[in-house]
Amino acid sequence: MVIKMKLDDLDRKILHILQENGRMSYSGIARKLGVPESTVRLRIRKLQNSGIIRKFAALINPFKAGYSIVAFIAVDVEPSRVKEAAEELSNLPEVDVLGIATGAHDILMQVTVKDLQELESFLIEKLGRVEGIRSTETSILTSVRKWGYARVF
Repeated sequence: MVIKMKLDDLDRKILHILQENGRMSYSGIARKLGVPESTVRLRIRKLQNSGIIRKFAALINPFKAGYSIVAFIAVDVEPSRVKEAAEELSNLPEVDVLGIATGAHDILMQVTVKDLQELESFLIEKLGRVEGIRSTETSILTSVRKWGYARVF
């Protein structure tokens, strides 16, 4: 069950600490903030239940993990099929981020693959089979200057 919650200053401080070090213990966070560990444990549970914390995960550098291509793909879809195409594309394991967009394209997504052959296969065999796609535009990153995440605090 997802609970709507309003963030206060303590919630924001906890989130900031977790974004810097997601492995910090409840007791470590509590010491840093000068509050009881039980308070931190309860707040984090509420942040998870509300969906503000989606999950705890390691941030991987794909280039060091054997992947050489990070691409951004803009997709144009028949208007009546945008939601269905987005849902189908979001289930593909190569897709890291996907959203329905405003502007020149209907769907924007980030894809990570091992090499150009895998990108070609993805474009032809997976994207090419999604009903309603009219066109795509693919841009490959040649280098990455910043790896980030949603910093909202």
